[in-house]
Amino acid sequence: MIERPYYLDRLKRLRNTGLAKVLTGMRRAGKSGVLRLLEQSLLAEGVDPASILFVNLELMENAPLRTGSSLLAHIRSHAPHDQTAFVLVDEAQECADIGEVAYALVEDGRFDLYLTGSHSKLVEDELADLMSGRYVEIPVFPLSFAEYYGLHQGQAVSEAQLFQRYLTNGGLPHTLALEDDPYALRDYLDGVYHTVIRRDVAGGLGHEDPLLLDAIARQLLGNLGSASSANGISQALSSSGRSCSDDTVSRYVGALANAYAFHRVRRYDLRSNALLKTHEKFYVDDLGLRTLLMGPQQANLAGLLENVVYLELRRRFAEVHVGKHYGRSICFVAHGPQGRAYFQVAPSVLDAATLEQTLKPLKAERDNYPKTILTLDQIGLTSHDGIQQRYLVEWLLAV
Repeated sequence: MIERPYYLDRLKRLRNTGLAKVLTGMRRAGKSGVLRLLEQSLLAEGVDPASILFVNLELMENAPLRTGSSLLAHIRSHAPHDQTAFVLVDEAQECADIGEVAYALVEDGRFDLYLTGSHSKLVEDELADLMSGRYVEIPVFPLSFAEYYGLHQGQAVSEAQLFQRYLTNGGLPHTLALEDDPYALRDYLDGVYHTVIRRDVAGGLGHEDPLLLDAIARQLLGNLGSASSANGISQALSSSGRSCSDDTVSRYVGALANAYAFHRVRRYDLRSNALLKTHEKFYVDDLGLRTLLMGPQQANLAGLLENVVYLELRRRFAEVHVGKHYGRSICFVAHGPQGRAYFQVAPSVLDAATLEQTLKPLKAERDNYPKTILTLDQIGLTSHDGIQQRYLVEWLLAV
């Protein structure tokens, strides 16, 4: 089992706080593994095994527990009465009325509750109203490059070579065992997309058109790092002989985002400190899926790098947006307890004109928040009037 201390440490800090812990993310990103790591950690601390209840609602034998009343009765009947019961429910959205179950367990006070979910309906539909203020959502992403790199230490391969492999294969934990067999790796990613992602997307659509879903996913993947709109995608599909309405595109894109396959990133107006509703960007949860649908070519290297940086910033900050200021764009504006930070991403800024164009939006922001340019350049790394330029791979490893 792959160690993921970032997530385990967060769960440990939230133990016995009276809050439900909700791990959300795309299927196969590692949520179940984090729950198993938590279970192992509890046992290693000497917690009585009888007080740990692990229920995977995806398993056929647990199908009878997919109603709120049956799941609640099962948990209460198996929990000890004289000590805290740690309740770990995997794929909790499979249970009808899971929000009422969670509310009952948290209100009881004897249970420390942990849930995972592969669809936004778990949080937005089931928990948002009943559990407002009583749960903490922890997004789980595929392996970061630092995690990926750590698992390859000792191999005769450079950081740069590993990073290129990471851009192609992505970071779904199970792919590590398949890296030496490209056919098996592709089959696995194909299975993730067609039997897992499509199933969760279908859950949000009702009756989906799989070919249209693939076409829209390819449009998003081909435009990583660029602003997208339903109308733009609709026009691109029409020009290739596949017509569909803007509303249909919006529904499909929304369903892909609800299954955490893609992340919708809104623009943040730095003048008014307000989020804008147009010209959003989308980033894929795992770049291996991009390789599956688009091939291994890296023609849009800038978009791939932005994708990696976006996911890393989501691990390090609470919120990440695209910055907008007087018509100029900043790749990312990140907000967190540590304050605000600005990031520009480019494959290279060795060309003087490219460097100036990259610096201009950052220079326009005259506040004192940190500003960073991330590139693949390993020379010329310096400070440009307080704006730090860093080697992207090194920054990813500096966790």
